[in-house]
Amino acid sequence: DKKAILSVLDRGIGVWGTNAPETIAFQKAWAKYVGVSYCLLTNSGTSAIHMGLRGVGVGAGDEVLVPAYCYGAAPAAVFHQRAIPIFVDINPHTFTIDPAKIEARITKRTKAIMPVHLTGRICDMDPIMEIANKNGLVVVEDSAQAIGSKYKSKPSGSIGDVGCFSTHPLKNLNACGDGGFLTTNDE
Repeated sequence: DKKAILSVLDRGIGVWGTNAPETIAFQKAWAKYVGVSYCLLTNSGTSAIHMGLRGVGVGAGDEVLVPAYCYGAAPAAVFHQRAIPIFVDINPHTFTIDPAKIEARITKRTKAIMPVHLTGRICDMDPIMEIANKNGLVVVEDSAQAIGSKYKSKPSGSIGDVGCFSTHPLKNLNACGDGGFLTTNDE
């Protein structure tokens, strides 16, 4: 790790960040690992969610359905878009959003559903995607706690319209500091 970090520092500031070969290589490798077309590195998982919501068109006054039990980054990122988080109850056995409770919370202002995968457990995505498709909603997966987890052989972050990840030091794939990335098939 030290050698890799020093090589970046020695290379000079002209090729850091989005143009760095390490950044480009990671984005390509992660997109391939998850099975999507694109990956974009961010400075945190919260930023990934914020950018994911922005990327799918969530804006002022829109509603985003989020589980009533989740880390604060999910509703905070919704607020960053000047949108409104609408809380949906969880399944008491999985602690993830309960698909059976989603449709009752949909209004004419609902734009997206944000399933939050917790502690490696992925939400029940088939009914969530069915509800989203039926109602013309987008799905932004918060996969910060589910890096490497799969739902019916599909990696987290590859099922919805956007997948959002975190490499915070307390996550199961962590970095020497904070970081994040998002995945999508939509250019």
